[in-house]
Amino acid sequence: MVTSAARNALIAALESADAAEPLIERLDPPRRAAVLMAILGLVLVGLLIVTCVMIAGRWTRRIARQRHGPTRNTGHVENRRLREALAPMLADDEDGTSKSAGETAVVRRRSDETVADG
Repeated sequence: MVTSAARNALIAALESADAAEPLIERLDPPRRAAVLMAILGLVLVGLLIVTCVMIAGRWTRRIARQRHGPTRNTGHVENRRLREALAPMLADDEDGTSKSAGETAVVRRRSDETVADG
């Protein structure tokens, strides 16, 4: 049950909220101008960021659509070193098939999962 003092305090608070001016209008003119300019600056920076993201997305899509030719220098030193380092792992059997063909490694498989052999 609301007491009369609490009810009076609530009514006084509601009446004062209706009569109060907005905060921006209570500021002195130079400060009001500074606050409005700061808000405008934030809006403009936000628009600039959105524009940059849109331009970067268009640029990225344009690059992704381009078809590049084959690699020109496949005999480069790093490429040869990489092939030599991977040769033992990717070596083919004598019949021409890879050792790992058809094998599947299952890591952290739950017991309710189904495994289908191909």
